[in-house]
Amino acid sequence: MKKISLACVFALVLAGCSSAPKQQDNYQDASFELCNTEVKVYSVSDDGRVRIVCSDGSKFQLNNEKTLDIMRDINVDYCTGEGLGKFNETSRYYTFQCKSGALININK
Repeated sequence: MKKISLACVFALVLAGCSSAPKQQDNYQDASFELCNTEVKVYSVSDDGRVRIVCSDGSKFQLNNEKTLDIMRDINVDYCTGEGLGKFNETSRYYTFQCKSGALININK
């Protein structure tokens, strides 16, 4: 009986380790990849919208945390990895500003 219960506990531990990214993971990613400095505010509202404010004044508004992946791609493709200064997501567009100052609007 002990072997079965230990196997169940081990399986639960493994299942917990392979779960989807949590808010804390996304917070750390935002800190390193988007802000390149400390995150001053990272909030997720009841409807899933995310607001990020970096200590350097950069601000980001996302419809959900999955948009962080899109932001990473935008940073590489449009801002050549220099970073984003502002980002806003609407139902049809991504509006963002590279740290260089270029303000860009693209369709989803």
